[in-house]
Amino acid sequence: MQEISKFFDRIKNVALKEIHRRETITSIICKAIKVKIDPKDIEIKNNAITVKGSQVIKSEIYMKKKQIIDLLSKSGYKIVDIK
Repeated sequence: MQEISKFFDRIKNVALKEIHRRETITSIICKAIKVKIDPKDIEIKNNAITVKGSQVIKSEIYMKKKQIIDLLSKSGYKIVDIK
């Protein structure tokens, strides 16, 4: 029975780390573009962030892409691209 609880604890820890990662990245992007983005609206794959949202938000992110990537790298996230 303890084996099952350890297994679920590991899954829970991984999920919490992912939630924290998304929230941190979202807050960094929000500070840079001065627009609120929901953590559910970003997807992280292969060190690249894909933003789901309006074209206005995507354009704002594109214009400040280098600044956002620099801020993320200073925070310890290795992100190479934002789409």
